[in-house]
Amino acid sequence: MRNGNIISIAAQLGWTASAQYKEGRLFFDFHRKTLSGVPFTFTAEMKDGKVSNLVKEIESFVEAIEPETCASEWMVRSGAVAPSRFRQAVSDMDAIRTDAWLLACQLAEADGKSVLAGLPWNQWN
Repeated sequence: MRNGNIISIAAQLGWTASAQYKEGRLFFDFHRKTLSGVPFTFTAEMKDGKVSNLVKEIESFVEAIEPETCASEWMVRSGAVAPSRFRQAVSDMDAIRTDAWLLACQLAEADGKSVLAGLPWNQWN
């Protein structure tokens, strides 16, 4: 799959994506705003030029997101202490996690693979 296809799939899901080579390695930066309008970015490497490796990187990112922890860290850095801000930050990170998961699923489908195919049937819900 070409880089342009990856960027196009990301755009269809509301992400702005860009590709860049660093020291001979290909990375994709994925950008979007959270539900509350805060800019958010994450980077994933496409090792060996394989979309399946990019999907694994995105899945790893998704698994690492703990919405409550991210919200707490954001509150400490920004100085925002209102409980409503914490709830909004948790919602934002939960939505980003979902959006990144959908991105991984779409990329896997476009690569001829299904993310769900690797899950036991009882985890499909």
